[in-house]
Amino acid sequence: MGLTPEERAHLGAELRNNFKLAGLTPEVVQADLAFSHELFEETIKLGPTSDEKAVARLRDYLEEKVEEQGKDPSS
Repeated sequence: MGLTPEERAHLGAELRNNFKLAGLTPEVVQADLAFSHELFEETIKLGPTSDEKAVARLRDYLEEKVEEQGKDPSS
């Protein structure tokens, strides 16, 4: 992913915050997005092998789930 260290840190915090706000379990997210456990873990942590498309899908999914609950997603 072509992000600066600051952008990676911000995006990582956004993903983790929205995951908490959504109140979902990793298993639910994995089932909904057809992610393996390993893919979910690498994506939510923005690990060195995280896939840009998977990160975008997870980000959009979590924002949607938070908004469905009437909450404001982290950005």
